[in-house]
Amino acid sequence: MTRRSASASAWVGLVMILACAAPATAQQQGDIDGGAPNVSARHGKPNTYEAIPVGPFLFTPAVQLNYQYRDNIFFTPDNPISDSVWMARARFQFELPLNESYLLFSYTPQYRDYVDYELDDKWSHFVDVLGGFEFSNGLLIDATYKYMEGNLENREVDPGGELYWGDRWYKKNFAALQLSYWATAKNGFNIEADYTDLNHEDPDLWYDYDRFVIGAGWLHQLSEILVMNLAYRRTEFNPSENLLFENTFRESTSDEITVGFRGMINPVFKTEIVVGYRSTKYNTPADGEGSIPDFSGFIAKGYINWSMGHGSSLRLDLLRSDYPSNFGINANYVATGASLQYQYEKNRFRAQARGRYQVNDYAVPDLVTGLDREDPIKTVGLGLGYRFGPYVSLWGGYLYENRDSTIYRYSYDYSVYTLSLVVGY
Repeated sequence: MTRRSASASAWVGLVMILACAAPATAQQQGDIDGGAPNVSARHGKPNTYEAIPVGPFLFTPAVQLNYQYRDNIFFTPDNPISDSVWMARARFQFELPLNESYLLFSYTPQYRDYVDYELDDKWSHFVDVLGGFEFSNGLLIDATYKYMEGNLENREVDPGGELYWGDRWYKKNFAALQLSYWATAKNGFNIEADYTDLNHEDPDLWYDYDRFVIGAGWLHQLSEILVMNLAYRRTEFNPSENLLFENTFRESTSDEITVGFRGMINPVFKTEIVVGYRSTKYNTPADGEGSIPDFSGFIAKGYINWSMGHGSSLRLDLLRSDYPSNFGINANYVATGASLQYQYEKNRFRAQARGRYQVNDYAVPDLVTGLDREDPIKTVGLGLGYRFGPYVSLWGGYLYENRDSTIYRYSYDYSVYTLSLVVGY
């Protein structure tokens, strides 16, 4: 059996929770679900983690059972309705190590149901196909394909958090390719491209869209453990019609220049962060010029993690970006936020506390009330986990979120209590 430390393997589900610091959305598998563990596809260096050999493959199965109590399942400002949620998820992952390269396939079926509320679709499916290839001449190739079919993971539909309720199915295909070449020991370049195709069942909640991104960058090895990437990217976004509009005014082209850092700043600070400037221009009709503002400004996304010693760590996540919108005649909204989480581990126990503040800001007023919309979102959470053995861990968590929108119908208070059991690798 291929091995890494038993402690690390047993904590796979819990680590995925504690690493989740993205801004909250309804039914997202992370924050808004109360920090439920995640047994989705994962990858480490070949031959360095625990697995079951199956011929030339490394097989890492896992099962997760999850119970939650949610006090406002429809995220309403008044008269909240509470319910309990049961969820079962399995992961079947096969990896083919090829020296320093690898191929990976993972399939995760998921069943979820409320006690009282009737979901139209109780099953979700997640497929991941990954490949990483390292050549002796300095060329690196990373390829990714993901297929998702679900109904409550709204962060997959709208990454910034405007969409916070919706129980209609979506189907998403994502493919990405990145080529990196190190011409010298310290300098290289990379070329990247990715494509997203999303279909959503309910045009009142969201619209179908496809997005294509292409970019190139200069890589520089700042130290043995830290890499800088100065990059340019161009994005084309093409939405389909929603319930009210053909959405041609939401078609956009974005150009951005960023500098990114990945690796260890020093032995105790780890980072993966990108900052820069983006300009997004929309396909505004001639008779509506100026009514749909373009976006230009500072963007940031990433984290800095401080290993404090004695089992403690502190992580800061930062976010500022424009995202496509489905609110009124807004083509976009701008999300600005930060989160801080503290994690402590001792022997079989792990504990975590976290908080996040994010503001989603809209340029065009509400068509119904004429009010400007701004959504401050505050999130706090606590969690405690215990490892019974090398393959079994238990997690309990509590999360509270408040969205205090300037337009009352978009406000809510939401709490969720989570108990989760993870068995497997």
